Amino acid sequence: MWMSMDAKKIHKNTITGQQGINLIEKRVLEMGFLWYPTGGIEAGIDGTIEIRDSATGIAFNAIIQVQSKATIGQFQAETPEGFDYLCDVKDLNYWLQGNAPVILIVSRPSTDEAYWVSIKDYFQDFTRRKAHKVHFSKVRDRFDSMCVTLLIHLAIPKEAGIYFSPTLSEEQLWSNLLEVTYIAENLYIAHTEYHHPQEIWDFMRSIDEQVGAEWVLKNKQIISFYNLGEYPWKKVCELGTVECFHTNEWAYSQDAEHLRDFVWLLNRALQSKVRPVVLYDRKKSYYYVKATHDLSPRIFAYQSLENKTTRAVFRPYFRRGEPKRIIYYRHSAFEGQFRRFNSRWYLEITPTYHFTTNGYSPSGYADDALKGIKLLERNQAVLGQVVMWASYLNKPPDLFTSKYPFLEFGQLQSVRLDVGIDDTAWLGEEEDDLVKATEAELDELTLFAP
Repeated sequence: MWMSMDAKKIHKNTITGQQGINLIEKRVLEMGFLWYPTGGIEAGIDGTIEIRDSATGIAFNAIIQVQSKATIGQFQAETPEGFDYLCDVKDLNYWLQGNAPVILIVSRPSTDEAYWVSIKDYFQDFTRRKAHKVHFSKVRDRFDSMCVTLLIHLAIPKEAGIYFSPTLSEEQLWSNLLEVTYIAENLYIAHTEYHHPQEIWDFMRSIDEQVGAEWVLKNKQIISFYNLGEYPWKKVCELGTVECFHTNEWAYSQDAEHLRDFVWLLNRALQSKVRPVVLYDRKKSYYYVKATHDLSPRIFAYQSLENKTTRAVFRPYFRRGEPKRIIYYRHSAFEGQFRRFNSRWYLEITPTYHFTTNGYSPSGYADDALKGIKLLERNQAVLGQVVMWASYLNKPPDLFTSKYPFLEFGQLQSVRLDVGIDDTAWLGEEEDDLVKATEAELDELTLFAP
């Protein structure tokens, strides 16, 4: 094929740059905003976003200037969690001038990824400005429909008093309440000569019997889902005193003491149901994933709200820059509270984390690490953990596990709303500052761990 040496060429970088602009325009229009490319000569601004109420169509003449930087390959210092972008000093000085907000959008069009930062907000910190480098989080900084409210707040001052109509779309609102669908039909009470639970445990071991924890010893009475008139329980009970009650008599009793005892039994049943993979920490009052025997990561496979997925529920975390030096092991965990609403019982699931130095001993970094995670995790991340625990708890038996006889769970409770809820509208405006401060604390924790 013949080609003139004087032929006009369009370099690949030019194509990539335009693909980045196209991706930004696509996302902006999906948000319901307007996009105006700069075109022609420009000194460092590739386009402008005008804020518009997608429900009413009203445009507000409130703008955000946009600088686009697109790439084909890896981002600078890229990890699964984030990456860096080093700003040209002249560009940075230009962006920081003027009275309009400016956002930098770094994208990789080939993978449909785009991330953003408000330049003037990010570089208020003199240390950051001196380094002229932006660190992007791949979770927090995604440029997509989740950042609509943040862009509105950036473009429109509080004193403007502009009202946006609620999103006219249905939304499924999920709770952290997991329905209890089955509880053992009968509850048994019997007198015993034993005063302390450990005495009963010791006796059962002496006759080579392994019994579950679904019983309570109280005032020399055993209360249990087990039939106390059968072996081996009849060995520790006075047979003539065994009484059987329908569980509903206690589950829906007006007697506060009966209800406390019943909830106590439910908690014991839950502890037995989740063993041996999930353990209960009596001091912390939560359930946590047990370490693997060789301290390798433990993975849960489960059905999320949309598809099948996996999550590392036990894994090591390493000191920054030293991939062989473990700071702590993190175990997925949850607090579980049984609650009764409208004559039905539910387990309230509150996700949390458990930290150890070696899979067993508590870590000295636990409080700081937990505080940091709680501030960084957004609603979707917490919901994902709730769904994971619900899937684990209501998982049916398979060829390797038998059906647990005393307690079964159904589905997470949800409600469908006619109007969508913008999650970011619930967040306090100070949250970004808290997130930034927390990220700095976590960096310090990993840098100076002994």
